Amino acid sequence: MGLERIEILLSLLSDPHRFLRVAQVVGTNGKGTTAVALASSLEAGGSPTGAYLSPHVLSFTERVMPRGEFVSEGRFAAAMGEVMEVADVNGVPASQFELLTAGALRLFADEGLEWVVLEAGLGARYDATSAAAPEAVVLTNVGLDHTEYLGETVEEISREKLASVSRESVLVLGTDDSRVVTAARERCEEAGARLVEAAPQKEEPLFAGLPPYAARDAWLGLRAAEVLLGRALIGAQRVRVAQGIAGALPGRFEAHEVGGVPVVVDGGHNPSGIEAALGAVRSTYGGRALGVVFGALRDKDIGSMLAGLQKEARVLVLTLPEGERAADPAHLMREHGPRDRGGRRARVEADVVKAVEGAAEEMREAGGVVLVTGSLSTCAPVLRWLREG
Repeated sequence: MGLERIEILLSLLSDPHRFLRVAQVVGTNGKGTTAVALASSLEAGGSPTGAYLSPHVLSFTERVMPRGEFVSEGRFAAAMGEVMEVADVNGVPASQFELLTAGALRLFADEGLEWVVLEAGLGARYDATSAAAPEAVVLTNVGLDHTEYLGETVEEISREKLASVSRESVLVLGTDDSRVVTAARERCEEAGARLVEAAPQKEEPLFAGLPPYAARDAWLGLRAAEVLLGRALIGAQRVRVAQGIAGALPGRFEAHEVGGVPVVVDGGHNPSGIEAALGAVRSTYGGRALGVVFGALRDKDIGSMLAGLQKEARVLVLTLPEGERAADPAHLMREHGPRDRGGRRARVEADVVKAVEGAAEEMREAGGVVLVTGSLSTCAPVLRWLREG
């Protein structure tokens, strides 16, 4: 872990970040929605803005969003191809994320944008996005995720996520968790940075159409933009922000139907993300019976996620996400032995689409709803199937 490779790569590309104003979004959950809202708000305020996001769900192009639209496949391929060639010719052993970050910054600079919003991938201290020297950092929240890299406590993880705050930068803080607030104040005092505490205190009617957790993230992005612009957005500007957020990112409480049964696809991938998704289901669908299709990656806190789901799922199906990091559902059954709220053992169905079809059939009889969750890698094959159908 380190910034040496990305710094060399950016230097070879003529330091494209030096021609841009950079805001970085860090945190455990909600970074994507916050980043899109921040970029949309800066754009609405008159500043041409791009957003760099991760991970993608259906296409790599979802990672690069200049002026509110995902980049075309041709433009993406050209930008990334150039960066890979530079890395190869100069012997820079860059990771995939470093190549993507450098390519996005080069593309944004070529587009002549004023601001770019960079969603951090992991922490901040050694995250490739930190090499762009952000003048603003937005911290959404801090939970226990990636503990093998970032620390075992909220306080330790907070310090890692705040490491990119630098002298004369501004930190916009989106949580009122006292542990995180203390760490933020200490970091800003140490670095000589300005702190703006911006935890949402009430619901924002502008984002009433979003699930509660996404509405909070959207409000934080809007508030951060107002801090950076030095003025409030009003009227048509705020409406434009809301329009730029709705449905922008796949797999974030995305609602479909299977045979008349609501199927919500949400990439919650840690205990707090699962709790937020369950809260959004209750807020949207009330007390209807809930069927859950769950698949996760091996390095996640699977036990805690299943503990939250078992309390509310009338039907619980374990399935297999895409990718080499996927946790085997049969192994999860042996290790955790999860049961639904009625005490029945969870079912194992490795095929994600068959798992959703089976859960939807049971929920049809119960008048219920299905939640597909645990990882964006679980969401991806379901979304491809739903959209093709």
